[in-house]
Amino acid sequence: MATSLLVDVTSECESCLVAPTSRAPLTGTYQERPYWWDGAVFPDSPADELPAEVDVAVVGAGYTGLATALELARRGRHVVVLERETLASGASSRNGGMVQTGGKHPLDEILAMPDGLALWEVTVKAFEGVAALVEGLGIDCAWRRSGHLELAHHERSVAHLRRAYEAHRAIGEEARLLDRGELRDEIGSSAYHGALLVERSGAIDPARFAAGLARAALEAGAELRERTEVLGIERVGAGSVVRTRRGAVRAGEVVVATNGYTTDLVPWLGRRILPVGSYLIATEPVAPELAASVSPRDRMFFDTKNFLCYWRLSPDGTRVLFGGRTSFAPTTVARSRDLLHTAMVRVHPQLAGVAVDRAWGGNVALTVDRMPHVGRHPDSGVVYAMGYCGTGVAMATHLGGVIGRWLTGAGGLAPYAGRRWPAVPLPARHPRLLPVGGWWYQAKDRLGA
Repeated sequence: MATSLLVDVTSECESCLVAPTSRAPLTGTYQERPYWWDGAVFPDSPADELPAEVDVAVVGAGYTGLATALELARRGRHVVVLERETLASGASSRNGGMVQTGGKHPLDEILAMPDGLALWEVTVKAFEGVAALVEGLGIDCAWRRSGHLELAHHERSVAHLRRAYEAHRAIGEEARLLDRGELRDEIGSSAYHGALLVERSGAIDPARFAAGLARAALEAGAELRERTEVLGIERVGAGSVVRTRRGAVRAGEVVVATNGYTTDLVPWLGRRILPVGSYLIATEPVAPELAASVSPRDRMFFDTKNFLCYWRLSPDGTRVLFGGRTSFAPTTVARSRDLLHTAMVRVHPQLAGVAVDRAWGGNVALTVDRMPHVGRHPDSGVVYAMGYCGTGVAMATHLGGVIGRWLTGAGGLAPYAGRRWPAVPLPARHPRLLPVGGWWYQAKDRLGA
């Protein structure tokens, strides 16, 4: 298990990137701020006193927490969401806006797991659930079905994509295996040896989607409290007392939905989540023909490296958004920005003179088995859903709804519940040990292993 996590940690933290060749060119309006925040309008979180007692207290106001609150409030439960910072200020408003089925494992590996087909079908339901929420709630968040390309960085990577393609075909999922020549119609780059095109994949403005969930939860009757850090959760009788910097709340149930911002509030959860930084840049607006040369069909892109990069056009088609994991150890947005710009130009040389307008970062939550987990911790009594490993737009939203229905007796937690959830091994938590694994997996990337 320790080796498994080191694979994922080093791959997520050392990135697809090499040392920057130069400082990235910057616009006159450059900011270290998520591009998505420019257009998102979140509802006001009232500064009212905390309710003395609620049916459910939810810790964390990202996709999971907001979807939980929405489902509970719709079902007549009194629920309060307690957020340390501002609504959806973590990964829910900072991610790349890619909505996928599956997760960190390719489909052929998922199907080989116990209950593998059921696990996959949940991710399909989660993906389609995003579409249903956007339509049903009328959320203006640039949602569309885009399809994505997983791009083979090495000749040997094509074999891995072929296995995934065969798995998609075996269960009737629409996908195509593209050779190098066929890529010209899909991406303006000669850096790849082929790709797997998966049609059931989408694009979204993640911050506007989160704002829509927050508004819907409020309208359904949920209470949202920003700047309300939870200091402790104590089990008392049949419920719990949640202590915050603004006072205490008695709750029949407590849901912890903190994902990449999980602390030792519940130590058992803190030992099973490893937060890792992920960074993105947004370019200045580019000419339509330049944008089309990068992505002729406006797909979502990511590569097959252990040290992966991911990128797309902005919803209005005017900018390139390019992301990756630049360092497991503490780093800066500025250094990550320069690394990402260098990597972007390596993939798309036509962008060499394009300046960066926004750069930002946020945390993703890694788990040893690279799977999300949902359930109830028997000692503390808290209910949890987290561990999306950087692919959580659909699953985080879905599992929030699952928890809401389960707590009201309207559904179960299977198949993601009840799975063994190993703790993060101590070596994987030690920053000084991670570069050693990083060098190993960088070598594997060069070999296409």
